[in-house]
Amino acid sequence: MNFDRLAPFYRAMEALSAGRKLQRCRLAFIDEIPPPRRILLLGEGHGRFLPACQRKFPDAEITVLDSSRRMLAIAKSKSTPGRIRFVHADVLDWQAPTAEFDLIVTHFFLDCLTAEELSSVVGKIRLAATGGANWLLADFEMAPTGIARLRSWAILTILYRFFRITCGLRAGALIPPDATLAKAGFRKIDCRIYDWGLLKSEWWRHVPDS
Repeated sequence: MNFDRLAPFYRAMEALSAGRKLQRCRLAFIDEIPPPRRILLLGEGHGRFLPACQRKFPDAEITVLDSSRRMLAIAKSKSTPGRIRFVHADVLDWQAPTAEFDLIVTHFFLDCLTAEELSSVVGKIRLAATGGANWLLADFEMAPTGIARLRSWAILTILYRFFRITCGLRAGALIPPDATLAKAGFRKIDCRIYDWGLLKSEWWRHVPDS
């Protein structure tokens, strides 16, 4: 899976296809979570969340990890100098540190993973998260019923086929992450649904073993 080919056009594609809907999902809980000390942004892509994160938490150390070198370069160009580290790596090969990050951010990233990959990534994030760490995620969602569900199915089918052809996406369908997150010791704090049930933003928190 490699998004290098789409990197120069990705922001324009998002603006044309979704306007500010995806950004609204990314920013849904940024004003509500407690200030973090160390932040991990996984799959940040073209850097839509990073500038807002820097402005909101200027004293935090931020690690941005992405498998696309071009996406990382674009994200870096949109950031300001500070306590930020850019890591070019596939998260599946990444050696996760232990109990380092108190905020994890995966926006429109988990929906790119197969069930096996999702389990592996969540396991690594659990290792890297501190006790009580917060996790913000925004993803696509399948609406529950009716015309909204049919609309979700049609849009997701087109998206998965497009990214499989252009980027080598291995996932062929949306895998809901809730059960995997709960099994790894995370608890959902809040959830907001947008765009007829197609988009969601969630706030999870790691609950240390008692």
